[in-house]
Amino acid sequence: MGAGEVGFHLARTLSNQGHLVTVIETNPVKQERIEDELDVFVVGGNGAHPPVLKAAGVEGCDLFMAVSSSDEANLTAALIAKNMGAARTVVRVGVAKEVIADRRLYEEMFGVNLLLSTQLLTTTRILNRIRGHNTVAVEYLAEGKVQLRKIHLHDESPLIKQPMRDLKLPKNSLVVAIYRGDELIIPSGDDIAEPGSDVLILGTTEAIGQAERMLSLGRERIGDVVIAGCGSTGLTVADVLQRLKAKVKIIEAERPRAKQLASRYPSFEVLHGDATDLQFLKAERISGAQTFVALTGGDESNLMACLLAQELEVPQVLALVQRGEASKLWGRLGLHDVFSPRALAYEKVRDYIENNYSANIVSLQRGAAQVLERRLAPASPAAGVTLAEIAAPRGLIVAAVSRGERVFVPRGSDRLEVGDLVILFVREEELDTVRLLFPGRDPS
Repeated sequence: MGAGEVGFHLARTLSNQGHLVTVIETNPVKQERIEDELDVFVVGGNGAHPPVLKAAGVEGCDLFMAVSSSDEANLTAALIAKNMGAARTVVRVGVAKEVIADRRLYEEMFGVNLLLSTQLLTTTRILNRIRGHNTVAVEYLAEGKVQLRKIHLHDESPLIKQPMRDLKLPKNSLVVAIYRGDELIIPSGDDIAEPGSDVLILGTTEAIGQAERMLSLGRERIGDVVIAGCGSTGLTVADVLQRLKAKVKIIEAERPRAKQLASRYPSFEVLHGDATDLQFLKAERISGAQTFVALTGGDESNLMACLLAQELEVPQVLALVQRGEASKLWGRLGLHDVFSPRALAYEKVRDYIENNYSANIVSLQRGAAQVLERRLAPASPAAGVTLAEIAAPRGLIVAAVSRGERVFVPRGSDRLEVGDLVILFVREEELDTVRLLFPGRDPS
């Protein structure tokens, strides 16, 4: 449902891969474009109305994706579609923080199987580049208080040079899995990762970055950052950089907006000017930046600003591009760090489909493992006992506990309490053990 940039790209790509695709769209102009350019079935109308969903064949579909520009319409349509018989639903929401903080609420109230924020996908990818992280994917848990990151290990990583038992990870962080090719391993104290491996690390928001840098030997040298254009994506990036106490310049073309940004970010240098003006960029010494990020509302402006930043020899140039077809042209011009929200959304949906409809980043071996969240009820056998007393099998890890405002990675002597939100890393063969020790809602 919805044939904007994201929906059109999803429909075209999935259709080209042999999936049977139906597109619901209210705009007659977009309907005509879809019929002319794509091999899909088109239904005109509002996807939040049952007759339209019925005409689209929602009752028998494997996956219903609501990716219009309206969060409310997407959630309503997904709920109706699920009740009409759609096996699974993907819902796009605009605000990144809703995916982080309210994901479980949306999943339970609206029956959403995968909550998708193109803003979150884009800002996460951009911030990883700025910070020099080796993160391949990120999962947010416990209302954003815990992160699960999949990272790539360089040959000099300490995890490749020594066994797990000798690794002194930061407090409240934990290695939960190692990928050796297609094999997913729950590590023991004797395990050593091989060169080229990926690992899954889990930790609190405060500890996860330090743990990643330790494992990947990366040093967080952000350097000076210039942000050209500061819309919703730019604000999210700027908010994180402000928390990291980075040195940032923001270039904003509209004077009233520049004043607002200066008030919001008193530690940043906010410049009123045109990021596509070479003389302006020279005068403001943009050449001294480590990273230049073009996040204006226009692809052409971002392209020009990036080319000028490259001319001024800024080491790292990043850009947001809405129209994916332009990205090939950018590559020919030497601009390779281009982030397209619709392309990132497709990557997420593709992984979801290929991983047997599992939303967790740990299910790249088609469901070999899952991350579950359980609230400990009084009847749970795990309530009131220590981790050591539970004696969980190797394929079940109690990875983190959220208790009120406190979040921690438990050790053997830690006792679980009624009301705790526990985050579990579980191999497929141990799901029955989870149902026994931590009864609750099974994964979708």
